[in-house]
Amino acid sequence: MPNTNPQLLSSVKNALSLLKLFTVKTPEKRLTELAKELGLGKSTTSRLLSTLLSEGFVYQDPITHTYRLGQRIVSLYQVMVTTYMDLAEAAIPIIERLARETSEVLRVAVLEENEVVYIFQSEGQRKEDIAAYIGERNPVHCTSSGKMLLAYQDELALNKLLNRPLTAYTSKTITDPMELKEQLKRIRKQDYCVTFGEIIENWVSISSPLRDSTGQVISALTLIAPMHRMDENRIVSYTNKVVKTAKEISRQFGFIKEEAKKG
Repeated sequence: MPNTNPQLLSSVKNALSLLKLFTVKTPEKRLTELAKELGLGKSTTSRLLSTLLSEGFVYQDPITHTYRLGQRIVSLYQVMVTTYMDLAEAAIPIIERLARETSEVLRVAVLEENEVVYIFQSEGQRKEDIAAYIGERNPVHCTSSGKMLLAYQDELALNKLLNRPLTAYTSKTITDPMELKEQLKRIRKQDYCVTFGEIIENWVSISSPLRDSTGQVISALTLIAPMHRMDENRIVSYTNKVVKTAKEISRQFGFIKEEAKKG
């Protein structure tokens, strides 16, 4: 029977929260920084670090005494990469073909907690394009990939994800959960999502779902471009291309719509 000791569960949650404080921009941190960011005392944080150190999840530099993620994280990352290998093999050639057709940035994102994580990116061919790195995270409520993935969550999971303040990144960000839910219904019905400057001003984002053989949405394919290149006709054209490409990738996973089976 699972251990439901509240104190133990709290410690696990704190340990996971601690690990998430390490980022590409701040890969190393001191004990005082970690304690402050966690909102915990130094002694409590030190005990968490000791446990994580003993299991290889963090490493402490013997000279600077700063902490960083340990080799055990690398092992887990390799497991994740293997998990998504089939996705990469099926999707990359098709995505790169669309990238050549449009000359725009294309990404594949998955849902992780209340964020989207990018697991693949095909670079745009223009110098002003937004750069991103594999593993970068963005909020779900104001990105087209995030909304696309949210649209296919069940009611319980959706309420949990939206049961928190929604940050306004621009004047166009939707922060009302009820308004967002209505939008998600439309997104699910049309099978694509287009956002205009909701996380970064003057950028358009177009997403469509990628499905496995059972029809479950496992990730989102996204095209990103600056508004000055995206008139109404091009938005329609690129939306059709993204939807078509996403369906082609989904077929590689064996997904066949019921209508096609009946026909």
